Amino acid sequence: MMSLIRPTLSTVLVLVFGLILVFLGLFAEVFESETPEVDLAQIYANPAPLNELQFLKSFRITNKQGSFLLENTDPEGKMEGPWQMIEPQSLKVKGDVVPRIIEALKVIRVRNFHRLEPINITSFSLDNPTLTLNFINEKNKTFEIKVGLINPIDNSAYLSLSSQNQIYQIDPLEMALEGYDLAQLVESRVLAINAESLASLEIYSSKGLETKLLKKDGLWLDQAGAVLSEFKVQKFFEKLEDLKSFSILNNLSGAQQEFMEAVMANPTYTLKLITSQGVRSYIISEIKNGIVGLSLPKTNFLALSSDEKKSFVLLDLEQLNTFSPKSNELK
Repeated sequence: MMSLIRPTLSTVLVLVFGLILVFLGLFAEVFESETPEVDLAQIYANPAPLNELQFLKSFRITNKQGSFLLENTDPEGKMEGPWQMIEPQSLKVKGDVVPRIIEALKVIRVRNFHRLEPINITSFSLDNPTLTLNFINEKNKTFEIKVGLINPIDNSAYLSLSSQNQIYQIDPLEMALEGYDLAQLVESRVLAINAESLASLEIYSSKGLETKLLKKDGLWLDQAGAVLSEFKVQKFFEKLEDLKSFSILNNLSGAQQEFMEAVMANPTYTLKLITSQGVRSYIISEIKNGIVGLSLPKTNFLALSSDEKKSFVLLDLEQLNTFSPKSNELK
């Protein structure tokens, strides 16, 4: 009788396997981690960190036309700026460019999203993006937005953000920044000056300091400490902002670059704009008899550059007196 009820080996194995399954089930139930709640409605609505981009210090646009660094002259980072292009040219940014970029980001429409993993990064061309935006806000936080493949078949694009771990399939941005060039970003005017943010302005010639405007207790003073007319100082700033370029030098040969660097090494004037954000310096030199190998509409003109002398904008020679205001023009 005992032999009849003795369990076979196969029965024992089935029982053991069943017990293992029950144990694993209980283990998974006890130790299972909670899946974090994801606000899918918000992700589909717009993943861009818009609250962090309302007050900006600077940002860089990189596309197939090049890389353009823009700096906000407003010390509080207000969107209206005015904005100054730092690279590749020293030129004033068009007033509507930055607000339009932010508005375009506000209306991103997400169709789908994918894992941020190597195969998708490559498949959607986010390793070789058509557009990259690098923002620095007033709190010195950095944000990067990349736009990869733009699919003409279904009219969609793929976007990633440094603050997110997803790839988003979106409608193309309303502002086609991937094709923007220098002419679409800047004015012919050279300088963006925010008078309210200026602490001091200095102009040097080969003889040394020629003009200094210093703001103290709400008043503008000259280098001797004499109080200046606020109205006349403002008019002087406006004259500086009215400086216009008639040409921009690009793709210089080695000899031409050397010529320009030699000319700029002995500037006619050096302009320094000092704010709480730092110092921006510009070198202005007079060029006579043109530049060998370049066909320009004028042979005598001014060249303006930053300290790095990487690029040059050309000004009419008649604008030279803007950098040497007479003392009675400011008092």
